[in-house]
Amino acid sequence: MSAPVNQLKDAKFGAAAFRASQGGVLPSVFPREMGPNAHKYVAEVIDGGLQSTIVDRMEAMIAEAHGRKHCVGAPGCTQALFTTMMAMDFEPGDEIVVSPISDYGTVAGALFENYIPVFADTEPGTGLISAETILPCITERTRAILVVHKFGLTPDMDPIIALAKKHKLVLIEDVCQAILATYKGRIAGSMGDVACFSFDAEKTCGADIGGATVTDDEAIYSRLVNRGPSRGAKDVPGFGRVHIFRGFPTRIPQCTAATVMANFEILPRQIRQRQKTAAMLTAMLAEMPGIIPYSVPQGRTHSYWMYGFTLELEQFRCNIDEFCKQLSQEGLSGVGPARYYLLPESLWFVKENAQKGRYPFCTPPASRIPVYSAASTPNAQRFLDRWVRWFWTEKYTEKHVEMMANMVRTVVERNHR
Repeated sequence: MSAPVNQLKDAKFGAAAFRASQGGVLPSVFPREMGPNAHKYVAEVIDGGLQSTIVDRMEAMIAEAHGRKHCVGAPGCTQALFTTMMAMDFEPGDEIVVSPISDYGTVAGALFENYIPVFADTEPGTGLISAETILPCITERTRAILVVHKFGLTPDMDPIIALAKKHKLVLIEDVCQAILATYKGRIAGSMGDVACFSFDAEKTCGADIGGATVTDDEAIYSRLVNRGPSRGAKDVPGFGRVHIFRGFPTRIPQCTAATVMANFEILPRQIRQRQKTAAMLTAMLAEMPGIIPYSVPQGRTHSYWMYGFTLELEQFRCNIDEFCKQLSQEGLSGVGPARYYLLPESLWFVKENAQKGRYPFCTPPASRIPVYSAASTPNAQRFLDRWVRWFWTEKYTEKHVEMMANMVRTVVERNHR
């Protein structure tokens, strides 16, 4: 810890987190382009006196787009994952294998339900888990695999699906950063038992703040609805509402659902533009010494919520922080490393609870207590120690890509050995 907790600044999210990087020579993620029907859909909510069917229609839209039977909206991506964990019916101390490179929202619901997150390592150079890295983490207490489609790209899903089926584990997709990405022709969010999405303001389909969970499983869907929107309550004839389960209200607001619908309608065109410009920059970076562009395997498409490359640090006279600082000075706003994505290291309270044996990190209910540290996932740590990233946007044009390439080239030439 570099400073006492009471001296650290609170983290910012959404548009507030981007304000410091606005006003440069390149377009910022904000202000977001809003779908042409946004005003109409929001007006419907207001003019109808808050009794529109917009939430039902939004949920139907997201479900249909992903070939799913059911969708349950949520106020945000963390709440969507939280509701999903409430719907799992696991026992305290049960284990969930999770991608180690992600955001707190991925595991918040699991932690509140007193499940034990076990972080699988990533494949070298990818930031993504695989069936091979998951397998050593599976024990008799493992109940689910929570796969994160990070940056905008899916892992190699077929072996993971086969592994989950073999061990009778629930497969959960975290699609919060990879909406409309594809794997062998299948859309992200269509491959697991459950999938969760983010519509937070900065995400690819930004709609203020919002989220959703999709599934084909009737039992999971029933529990999602009951424990989220219905707060665990059932109606007893002659009495009224009784709370049979411990639920929590996670209803998506109507105006949020309205903006989700409007922005989802324009999302395919936006992602095509993101993919086009990202491919251009990747080709340019591939010619620069010491730069390893992020590889998109054959059979997959990247939806580019985030763009990044790996820095071969041995070839440079500066470290990654100095490299990013110089890129920022050249005009590449928001660029930097992303060490905070390493959950085994960034979840300070989880590490402390495990070290001190606080419930549920004690036996029982757990059968073992994982060690949480950067060293526990060395491939993931090495990847993030060399990863340079910034947020991508459909506003980028060919001219902007050339500008970015020149910025990177300038810093490379200045610092390459």
